[in-house]
Amino acid sequence: MASQLALSSFLKRTGKQVSVFSEGPFDRPEIAPYENRFRNRVEASDLEGSTAAVILDCSTPDRIGELGRSIEDLPVLVIDHHASGEVFGDARWVVPQAPSVTYLIQRLIEEYPDRPTEEEAKLLLFGLARDTGFFRHLVENSGFVFQAVARLVDGGASPRNTYRRIHSGWELAKAKLLALSIQRVERALGDRVLVTYQTQEDLRSLGSKAARGSDEVYRILQAVQGVEVVAFIQEEEQGRCSVGLRSNGRWDVGTLARSMGGGGHTLAAGYSASGSITETKARMLQALTPLLGE
Repeated sequence: MASQLALSSFLKRTGKQVSVFSEGPFDRPEIAPYENRFRNRVEASDLEGSTAAVILDCSTPDRIGELGRSIEDLPVLVIDHHASGEVFGDARWVVPQAPSVTYLIQRLIEEYPDRPTEEEAKLLLFGLARDTGFFRHLVENSGFVFQAVARLVDGGASPRNTYRRIHSGWELAKAKLLALSIQRVERALGDRVLVTYQTQEDLRSLGSKAARGSDEVYRILQAVQGVEVVAFIQEEEQGRCSVGLRSNGRWDVGTLARSMGGGGHTLAAGYSASGSITETKARMLQALTPLLGE
């Protein structure tokens, strides 16, 4: 979202005519205010003239959703930072070493050469902070990221305001759902794995889709002594779940997610699965067993 808005702003400043599309979801409170800046349908008039599509942060074409069908006849540039996924598009700029696509958009603007406007700097820092868990997922040799952040801050972005935007504005229901997810935690595979889950009934009884959130669950559970992998299963609808995986550094959960039809990074990945929460959990632990050498 932030990378789309920042890139569109920059392209407009260079004289391009730009429309921004996304099907969402926009149910997280920190991104909900931006929903009205996106369109969810491509009209025939959008395809007239010399038109191309730029797809950001999508490792597979199915992540584009129904919008993908509308642009299938256009030349496509893919900008991404996921090492896994499917090769698609007519031109690709994929940098797995980049911490986020917002970092790549910042470099694109700076190499133009230009510099982000204050609003673009705020968007880029917001996206970079969200993608890196406010930088806690970065490892050694990440100095180039903080150098980029320094340029954004010098350009008008505020780390304090960015943190508040990401971590404030909760519904009370979100705090209750977080507490429920923590209460449900189970240990597995020699206590090295923690598993929890969230159901559709939880959302109906305690809150709304806006109350969903997994980053806080991972952050708390990854701090438990001896834990190497955290798995969070969310029921998306009856018979279908999403699985989020986080590693504390030793194990590559991205490889596991790819084997299950998903993707992501070495330390943070996920996939979708058919079946109940119980069935999904059993298959996930079966796949994790050889990874952890159990």
